[in-house]
Amino acid sequence: MFKRLPGLARFILALTAIDLVVFAVFRGAFWAAFHEALANASRADLLRALYLGFKFDLRLALLLGLPLALLGWIALFDPARRRAARIAWLAYLAAAQCIVLLLYFVDFGHYDWMRVRLNATFIDHLTPVGVAARVAWETYPVLPGLLGLALLTGAYTWAAGRIAGRTLAPASNPLSKWPRRTAIAALAALYAFGIYGKWSRYPLRWSEAYFSPSEAVAALALNPVLFLMDTAENRNLPYDTDKVREHYAYTAALLGVETPDPGKLGFARYVAPPKSAIQYNLVVIHLESFAAFESGTFGNRMNGTPHFDAIAKEGLLFTNFFVPEVPTPRSVFEMLTGIPDVNGATTASRNPLVVNQHTLVNALEGYEKYYFLGGSATWGNIRGLFTHNIPGLHIFEEGDYDAPQVDGWGVSDVVLFDKAHKILREEKRPFFAFIQTAGNHRPYGIPDDHPGFELAQVDAKELAQNGFDSLAAFNGLRYLDFALGSFFEKARKDPYFAKTVFVLYGDHGNPSTVQTPWQELLLTGYHVPFVIYAPGLVKGRIDFTASLPDSLPTALSLIGVPYLNTALGRDLLDLGPGGWHFSLIGLNGVLDDEFYFRLDPGGPRLFRYRSENGAQDVHERYPEKVAELRRLHEALYETSKYMLRHNPPRPHAPMEVGRE
Repeated sequence: MFKRLPGLARFILALTAIDLVVFAVFRGAFWAAFHEALANASRADLLRALYLGFKFDLRLALLLGLPLALLGWIALFDPARRRAARIAWLAYLAAAQCIVLLLYFVDFGHYDWMRVRLNATFIDHLTPVGVAARVAWETYPVLPGLLGLALLTGAYTWAAGRIAGRTLAPASNPLSKWPRRTAIAALAALYAFGIYGKWSRYPLRWSEAYFSPSEAVAALALNPVLFLMDTAENRNLPYDTDKVREHYAYTAALLGVETPDPGKLGFARYVAPPKSAIQYNLVVIHLESFAAFESGTFGNRMNGTPHFDAIAKEGLLFTNFFVPEVPTPRSVFEMLTGIPDVNGATTASRNPLVVNQHTLVNALEGYEKYYFLGGSATWGNIRGLFTHNIPGLHIFEEGDYDAPQVDGWGVSDVVLFDKAHKILREEKRPFFAFIQTAGNHRPYGIPDDHPGFELAQVDAKELAQNGFDSLAAFNGLRYLDFALGSFFEKARKDPYFAKTVFVLYGDHGNPSTVQTPWQELLLTGYHVPFVIYAPGLVKGRIDFTASLPDSLPTALSLIGVPYLNTALGRDLLDLGPGGWHFSLIGLNGVLDDEFYFRLDPGGPRLFRYRSENGAQDVHERYPEKVAELRRLHEALYETSKYMLRHNPPRPHAPMEVGRE
């Protein structure tokens, strides 16, 4: 029967079969490469994920052939009757296949790094282009990848040409008129059904991949090319004023707004902590890619962070501290503004509509303000966020250091800290400094000349047992810790140390190679260390849940600086163990001291994330807690979206509280 079909139909069917084989091979390779993440998945879940994956792959294969299926019947575009048309279609198919294969290659690297399939957030990592290109070159096998891409594309083009020669030739025994029309109609219906994906009112959607609480199972089911397209459609989500107003009284109570105004949706509150006898400096140290589980403070046996562990022991450690969003630009934005970066697929720092923001840094009146970064402040449009909102800021970036760059992220962290120390020790006025490390990031660049630091040689098995995916990652963390220790060794000898409060936080975590419940829930990417280090002023540990937007309000209250707070952050030292403790997690989750609520596409999930069976979904057992946390999540999420566009810079003065 196949040989009697029209040549174009046979050509399209053969191309679809080839694509399905290619996509199936990539899915099998994905499973083989990341099988450890699926170790706890049931056989039924794996089979269902593969079944859904086949349907997604079929949709992509049919979409690639759709232009040919729609236009190939027209005489001018018929590859069976016109040689020029055949050449043009083969060129289109080769180009389309090359793009698809490239996205599959990128997807492997993206998942290996972030543990999520390729999606629209990838766009954030493409700018600035120079940095992105250099990091890609230094991190991934670019040349072998390009060679493989060229070979696979060439092989596909060759196969498509051979198939065209065989299938587009006239059939020896073609169908007669009406059977031919019937066959074409049936194939068209099947084609449309394959793209639609389901025999139901609604088509197959990406959300169906999330039938399991396991993110890894969903990743196995998704098609990266289609997922990239689906997420690109929802890159920037608008705020809903009605929902903000619906939750306003509740949110205002959470934040401690003393004079709530539902009409103006005002969240401002003036905070006047007891004035300190000392005018403290404030230094924020941004620790790149520092997951809590990687440090000895949180039980890691590799002893990769001895200097940080000593600081945590001598300072005030928050053991359950989370960032609401990743990657790095979102954490920087959240630290400075106190607003979770729920801007959508692109980071808020890259959105020109939300660059105008109120920050508590400006409450430090009379302070000199510094920003130290080893690379370019153009990265992530961070320059705009800092310079636009912090008047008189002194920026030190690439070109300001007497040392070569070690990778695409700039100079080493040792050089960065050394420069910061030399500048701060000479500063006669009180100061605020934001020191942003970057070395603990792929490709984990460490300079060839690193006096006092020795590269570790550790067995791969021992690394994996402690959560590290490579020796380079372990040494990258060790070098960050070494740089931190070198900085404080010098700082402690200078007078400014005694009157400085240091705030240290991890900007986001990393996936762990150990499949703990937290890794299954991907909480290792959000759980980070947070320490306030000021010997003689504060010490101890706080175990309740806290979030990155709380960091600046807590620090300013500690050093006795009054401020106008217009965002979600709160003074953690004023909450106490009986207060409301929470953190947003991504766009669809929130957690308190016991439960993690996640609003998945398939419905709500609830996890007792601190328990032994932390990854077990218990939402049916705790309906009241589900309702409570669903309300909390919607209130915080909708309010955050609203705040992104309603948080302009304002003077830090008591009379400004009522002027929204």
